[in-house]
Amino acid sequence: MTAIACLRVFVGEDLQWTNPEAMAALVAKVSGAYLEGSWVWPRRFGLVAPFSFVLADPRATQLNARELQALAKELQLKLFGQQGDGQISLMMYEGDQTDVLRFSSTPVNDLVALLDGRDDGFLTGRVCKITPDSVESLAPKGGSVEGSPSLAAHSNLDAERATPSTTWAPIYNLDHQRFIGGVVLWRESARAMEVVVEGQEAIKRDLACLAAAIEAMAKSPKGFIFLPLSFSSVIRPSVRELYLPYIERLPKPMRHRLAASIYGVPCEPFFGALSKIREFLDPWFSLIDLRITDPAFRIATVPLGVITSVTLAVERARLTAIEHFLADAGLYEHKEVWQGVTGIRDTHELDLCRQLNAPFLSGPAVSSLFEEPPGQFFYPAPNLPYRSWKSGREPGPQPGPFEPSPPAGAVVLIPPRDC
Repeated sequence: MTAIACLRVFVGEDLQWTNPEAMAALVAKVSGAYLEGSWVWPRRFGLVAPFSFVLADPRATQLNARELQALAKELQLKLFGQQGDGQISLMMYEGDQTDVLRFSSTPVNDLVALLDGRDDGFLTGRVCKITPDSVESLAPKGGSVEGSPSLAAHSNLDAERATPSTTWAPIYNLDHQRFIGGVVLWRESARAMEVVVEGQEAIKRDLACLAAAIEAMAKSPKGFIFLPLSFSSVIRPSVRELYLPYIERLPKPMRHRLAASIYGVPCEPFFGALSKIREFLDPWFSLIDLRITDPAFRIATVPLGVITSVTLAVERARLTAIEHFLADAGLYEHKEVWQGVTGIRDTHELDLCRQLNAPFLSGPAVSSLFEEPPGQFFYPAPNLPYRSWKSGREPGPQPGPFEPSPPAGAVVLIPPRDC
């Protein structure tokens, strides 16, 4: 039981856009933000073409078109304002997977008659037109726009099946054009693009992420697993005691795949801090990644061999920060430390990272979130972002029409250590 649909966004024909790509990016940003907050697990969504999203709900046999009217209102307000002249229309097509994906790339001119209410039999599935003011079934004409099961039934299912508190963000290696693994994150923090938390909240989230990773490891035969740990926690012996019962459960045979992602790191850690953290974590983690927010991090003061990588979590002046951080590539290479950028939000940031050869990337513009460790798989850089919209709690993507299968037995290494 899985309902799959393609959602096409149409912007009024009477407005001529000087930059269609910018308009497509704006529609993707507004729509993606809305769906990220409302179309939540176990439902899936993904941008598959400009102005086109694929939606999936494993709990339903038919999607509720009325539920998407709020998105039409949001787009209308964001693009045209309260009294704007433009008109937003959404077209939702439901059918089997092949027809849905074909519909996502159907030229707009071929859909105009249907959008105007004239069904020429071009499509065999269910089609609904959604505007800020109305919702109607175009095919079959006058058909139901409700979902099955109903929203009330969905609410009962959601109450029985609580959303997990953690999620996974895939990490992409640009040189090899492969996803190499992922970092487990506190779900609400990931949605809000939250960079740093401290104190008791940090401890609660870190321990939840450790517990989730331990449970998921048996289902993840490949790929690196990055576990977030607060700098202020692991540097203090008294707080470490709270972490040890969880860390000691990490299987030693998997040490070569485990990475500690230390966040909340100051621009210039005090003398010996990183060496003490390395000494504490070394029995369980082969890789140490520092997650920083200041692009001017003092890499020159870091002892050789103590850390593996430094990842910039972009906060403000985003393009400038990325450029500043990656301009120090020579200093990082001298220290045998890899650079990464996380929290990449849009194509402008992604393109800049490509131009400056950032080795490791993650964020909404790179991939959607996963429910289990992503593992390793090949994915061409020009096709980013990767969107996992399929139903169910599968540990990573399954090959589909736009997803090439990874080579059998392929292994990805993350230098400078042979993992």
